[in-house]
Amino acid sequence: MVWLHARLYKKGWVKMQHYLKKLVLFITYAFSFYHLYTGFFGTFETFLQRFVHLSLAMFLIFLLYPYKTGSRIINRILNSTTILLTILSMGYLYLNYDYILGERYPMITPLTTMETLLGIAMIALVLEATRKLAGPSLPIIALLFLLYGFAGPYLPGILAHAGYDLDSIIDLNYMGTEGTFGIPLGASASYIALFILFGSFLAKSGLGTLLMDLSLGLAGHTKGGPAKVAIIGSALHGMLSGSAVANVMTVGTSTIPLMKKTGYKAHFAGGVEAAASAGSQIMPPVMGVIAFIMTQYTGIPYIQIAFYALLPALLYFLGIGVMVHLEAAKHGMEGIPRKELPDWKASLKRRGHLLLPIVLMLVLLILGYSPSYSVTYAILSIIIISALRKETRMKFQMILDALQDGAKGMLMIAAATATAGMISGMFGLTGLGLRFSVSLGELAGGNLLLALALTALTSFILGLGLPPSASYIVQIAVSIPALISVLEATGVDSIAANAVLLTHMFVMYWASVGVITPPDALAAFAAAAVADAKPMLTAMTATRLAFVAYVIPFMFVLNPAYLLIGSVGDIALAISSGVLGVVAFGIVFQGYIHHRIGWFRRAWALAAGGLIIIPNPLCNMAGIGLIVFLLVFSHLYKRNEAVSLNRSL
Repeated sequence: MVWLHARLYKKGWVKMQHYLKKLVLFITYAFSFYHLYTGFFGTFETFLQRFVHLSLAMFLIFLLYPYKTGSRIINRILNSTTILLTILSMGYLYLNYDYILGERYPMITPLTTMETLLGIAMIALVLEATRKLAGPSLPIIALLFLLYGFAGPYLPGILAHAGYDLDSIIDLNYMGTEGTFGIPLGASASYIALFILFGSFLAKSGLGTLLMDLSLGLAGHTKGGPAKVAIIGSALHGMLSGSAVANVMTVGTSTIPLMKKTGYKAHFAGGVEAAASAGSQIMPPVMGVIAFIMTQYTGIPYIQIAFYALLPALLYFLGIGVMVHLEAAKHGMEGIPRKELPDWKASLKRRGHLLLPIVLMLVLLILGYSPSYSVTYAILSIIIISALRKETRMKFQMILDALQDGAKGMLMIAAATATAGMISGMFGLTGLGLRFSVSLGELAGGNLLLALALTALTSFILGLGLPPSASYIVQIAVSIPALISVLEATGVDSIAANAVLLTHMFVMYWASVGVITPPDALAAFAAAAVADAKPMLTAMTATRLAFVAYVIPFMFVLNPAYLLIGSVGDIALAISSGVLGVVAFGIVFQGYIHHRIGWFRRAWALAAGGLIIIPNPLCNMAGIGLIVFLLVFSHLYKRNEAVSLNRSL
């Protein structure tokens, strides 16, 4: 009997597992189709749009990532409990949706005992879902801010506030659109999810193969070709993911072994890929999560943000390119033989039509259509355009796979933005953000450079424990208001008139480089794992290679022409200054032009780069003159050496 009971139990469990897989598949498709529907026909009411997005994400997270402790019984209890609590807490909001939005007054109408308990459950579930996918740092920080809501009366100085009871904190995060269901989650529900789905469809269509063939064909044969392939490939793959870690794990698995084979050391190969992948978050047309959140907070259209980010992003990748070229030249590294490279022209003929959906999306954005509308029709066009050639045609199963991959790609963003919303909501509720902002403004004393340095330092500190999007969201409450005030008071028209844009772009850049900046450099650590290199050494190398990312934010705040704002002459000077400035600093770091150079010429290049950074046209032109003279002198010196050598032979 015992044997029969055990056999029946096992058979029943296997059958339940089968139905669970079917359920997961159904919710996955529902998640993707929900966003496609709202993309085609418009989003629902704010709270409903965000609530449905988070609900589906939570179900999928706890179904796809079950607990796997040592005890099977404990696992089943935990898994069943999280699913049940998700159903109860989210189901209550759905069943009482009209009451919550139409009848009760947020922060005024008392919560029932049931609402308090379900609110606690939902907050705990969101934190746990974030821990599962994004690690413990973000949920721990969110939990500290939730506890901070109670502890205000007992804290000193700037941290002190009147204090709030449990119902107020639950009300904020469970019954309205200021905390968990705030603007960060709104960006995820309205824009980010669709762009992730867009990247998933592009990847399934075979565009990734085309991009890699183009990268290899165009740069693979040059000095240090594999490193340049990593840069170009990561820049192009940013259109598919907009995620630094995702770029490392896709492009890096191909380029890092190639770099090592060519002669680059493991930590340098990993650093190149990490630095290049970090640029995917700032590279138009499909940028990272922060760009969409910025649109929500500033009201600046996404296509404008992408336009402003174009020149800084190109300078960023140029900076890495200069570094790897000089490294390759210094050590005599050659590229890959042409016969071993794919024919990029043939690949472009076969798959070039797959670029048309991106063109369509850009055209729709330029014409003034919303990002969600533009990207949804671009997704539809992928299916249609891919069918133009038999070898790229998306079969039905490929479409289903794209829907699944897109839904899974949304999960971490949904959980992280919901948790970041809790932090942002507590900043607003307690008034801490305003007090910090005032203190930061007082500390800077109206000094623009000091205010920028303090904001950059804040970004660095937050980046130690938070992903880029969460770091940016926290600074919206902490440092951005103070920096906007300082910029508006500068008296420089071009800076004051664009204070909001400049401030948000400054913070976006500093938040984005957190993925390669030690000690918590996720993209660099991922690249180190692929390269089999030391993680911290890889992170330090990536930081050195991406030096431009730490300079450019200061340059475009002090001179908005770097964001393509201003007269044609100002923009032309910014472009030429930026390009030659990147070259100058590359020479300083590598100590090489056509040959190894000594301290005098490195100091010359440093002086040229320093003059180019100064926001003054005369200084910029002087810096350009210095670096051009150095390049011409080095070229002539090398040519004379070659002539002398030939004569002696």
